[in-house]
Formats: sequence, structure tokens, C-alpha cells
Amino acid sequence: MAQQVRKKFNFLGKVELLKVFYGVIVLLAALLAACRETEQAPTAAPVMTIPDSTVGTAVPPDPETMSAANTPIVIPPDTAVPPPPPPSEPLAARVNGQPVYLAAYEKELARYEQAANQLGAAPEGGYRAVVLNALIEQALIEQAAAVQGITVTPEQVAQEIESLRAEGNFDEWLAANLYTIEEFQEAVRHGLLAEQMIAIATAQVPQTAEQVHTRYIHVNDSNQANELLLRAQGGDDFAFLADQFSLQPGNGGDMGWFARGALTIPELEEPAFALQNPGDLTAVLPITGSDGITTYYILQLVEREAARPLTTDMRAQLLQAALADWLAGLWANATIEQLVDTGS
Repeated sequence: MAQQVRKKFNFLGKVELLKVFYGVIVLLAALLAACRETEQAPTAAPVMTIPDSTVGTAVPPDPETMSAANTPIVIPPDTAVPPPPPPSEPLAARVNGQPVYLAAYEKELARYEQAANQLGAAPEGGYRAVVLNALIEQALIEQAAAVQGITVTPEQVAQEIESLRAEGNFDEWLAANLYTIEEFQEAVRHGLLAEQMIAIATAQVPQTAEQVHTRYIHVNDSNQANELLLRAQGGDDFAFLADQFSLQPGNGGDMGWFARGALTIPELEEPAFALQNPGDLTAVLPITGSDGITTYYILQLVEREAARPLTTDMRAQLLQAALADWLAGLWANATIEQLVDTGS
């Protein structure tokens, strides 16, 4: 159950995170790896299936609720990035006055489509918006880096490209994916810059954190939930009750260890961390899913630690959350004009 109510997170593998490092370049980099003839299966975090009635689709964080500690690099309104002169070329967007050229957008669309074709898949719906948002986010990261004085040298770019070139088939890959060497140098430069900014934005994510180890019972009837709570309070074995009656039986309802921010059902977090002693029980916890259906949880504390080392997967979840907060802060504080129809 440890991964049943934890957030899935693949820090580099999702198309949605193309925006973070290189925009569309991350998808293309997967193809570059393929052309090197090295096949590596992606490592996916173990996941437990939770009914749709219980867990909603993940959404970007609300900027109003973001922690300031996780948003260290937001361009202040009074720290202006000097606007460039009015462009003569057609634009796809403006980001704090900085142009995103239509030609660049169209070329990234072509690369995205080319990459999808090489992977044997049609581009996902809404990909035009994904590509434009990647370019907008790229501009936001560049602007945040300028405020912080973060730069990437030509020597760093050259070193990165030489390491790729040494692995073979580099020039063929560039041509197949519609890159000139100058365009690829710029993509790599932005990727290295983004790495530095992401490291700063996630620097406060700890290696250890307060964690609890709990069990859970999950049922869809409030009367049954109250009866099971009374039985657990009366001394019936909680793990047995979970195996016999829970909507997800097995393993005694064991959720394993988790830190704050690691649950897919955030309403369970505070009740879990409010438990102080092994064996303590929560009240019946009604949770309404995105579909409007309410189901019922009971948690039991197994043990807790004030500073337990985070697992790799759990820390990755917290890193991703900090990164999402930071990026949301950049968006919330920006003036963005979309000048093309992405069909979304």
C-alpha cells in the first residue's frame, strides 16, 4: 500500500515535463538515445490502483497556496527585464514583453510531430498548447536566470555537445530532427541553464523529514465505516478488518512510511500526522472524489519518526512538488500574451 496513495512521479519521463528542462528537446533526446542503440527501460514508481471516485486528476498548484520557501526565484514586478525593440517578425507569444517568434514555435511543432512519428505514435491531443507553453516557460526560466545572474558559458555548451557527439550518430540525429548545430547549441544552453535554476528552486527539499507509518481501511458506506471504527476501537485487529472489508484488500491496509506532501489524497495527511501513539485511530474520514462520490477512510498509526530519511521515490515527489510550485510562481507573476490559436 506504500505506493497506493502516494503520488506517481517520473522526474524526467513525462511529456508534461518537456517544459521543464529543454521543452520538446527532452522527447527528442529519447530518440537520440535510441539512435545510439542503447535500450533502457524507464523506471516507473510502483503504483497502487485507487478508484477514480477517490482520486482526482493532478492539477497545477494554486499560486495563492504556494510556499514562499519553494518559490525562491520569481521575477519581481519592479525588476523589469528590459523589453526588446518591437519585432518585425510574426510572433506566437510575448512573455513579459519578450517575443516568442512564430517561426520558432512552428519549428518546435515540426520537431514534436517528427519525434512522435519516430516513436510510432501520433501527437497527443493538445500538443500545440504543450509546445507553446514550453517556449513560454523557457522564456520565463531565462528571465528568472537573468535576475539571479545565472549564466551558461559557451565552453559548457561545447563540452555537453562533444559528450553527445562522442557517442555516435550525432550529425544524423540532428538532421533527422530538424536541427542545425546552432539551434541545438541554443537548446543545450537553455537545458543547462534550466538545470541550474531547478537546483536552486528545489534546494530546500530535505534529505530527511517527519514521517508516519499507517494502515488504512477504505469503504464506500458510512454506516459500515462507523461499525468498523467501533470494532477497531474495541480491540479487533485493524489489519484483519482492512483485509476483510476494505475496497483495496491485501497487506493489512499497510500504507508504509510517508512524509507530508506525499499522498495523492491530501485530505488524509493532517489526520495521519495528528496521530501520536502506535495504535491511535482517526475518526471516519469522508473523502469526496472529483466525480462527486464520497467514500470513507479510517487510519491507524503504526509508528512515527521525527526525522526519517526520505526514499528516492518520495524525495523525487517532493522535488517535483517544489519545482511545480516554483514554475507556477513564474507563471503567476508574468504578463503573457498568446498570439496564436493552439486549438485548446
